[in-house]
Amino acid sequence: MSSVDLLRWLTRALLAGALVSAAGAGIVWVAQRPQFDFHRIEVVGDLRHVSRAAIRGAIAGHLAGNFFTMRLTDSRAAFETIPWVASASVRRVWPDRLVVNMVERRALGIWSDGRVLSDTGLLFDGNPAEAELDGAQVEFSGPPRFATEAVQKLQAFGAALGALQGPITAVAISDRASWTIRTGAGQTLDLGRDDPPGSVQGRLVAIAANYPAVVAQLNGPPMHIDARYHNGFAATRP
Repeated sequence: MSSVDLLRWLTRALLAGALVSAAGAGIVWVAQRPQFDFHRIEVVGDLRHVSRAAIRGAIAGHLAGNFFTMRLTDSRAAFETIPWVASASVRRVWPDRLVVNMVERRALGIWSDGRVLSDTGLLFDGNPAEAELDGAQVEFSGPPRFATEAVQKLQAFGAALGALQGPITAVAISDRASWTIRTGAGQTLDLGRDDPPGSVQGRLVAIAANYPAVVAQLNGPPMHIDARYHNGFAATRP
């Protein structure tokens, strides 16, 4: 290659590099124009617990960038810091709108430490007073490690105890994993440990099957049932 050809090649290379740099700078300049800042955040979803104040508090200082530069994963994470939000999805709408779809947690009860228990077994720091919007709340007490199991067992307990008076209003689990439930009529059922698994459910089935006979024998519904026996249960009135 002659010196003239080399000079031409270098000139073309420098010109191409300059054009690329100019194009890149132009793209950056356009992307940073204020007309592409988000001027509206639209929140959609069936929301009963999430307030505007909670949303503003969650995103304050955490939403950075505009239509082109915002990291949607970071934005979604900011919305999901709201205690009542189970999940959030975020999308851009041209040219300056952000649409957020939220799914709320559903409250099932209040744990003894003041946290709300969701219907998926998650304990979270929601406002217990707001939980009533999801219906009557069950009182739970015991080690938090039983939260998920408590939700599963509550559903099974309710299905097995149709013969008793009133819904289940409280579930207590001891440190030794012994289960006790209370009904809306004030009845207390000591169910013991679920060892082997399925034992508690079996005791409940036996209680439900024999409940009419127990009521007849006691001349009224029992207020306390102790099912911590291998072959039966004891029922007493006040």
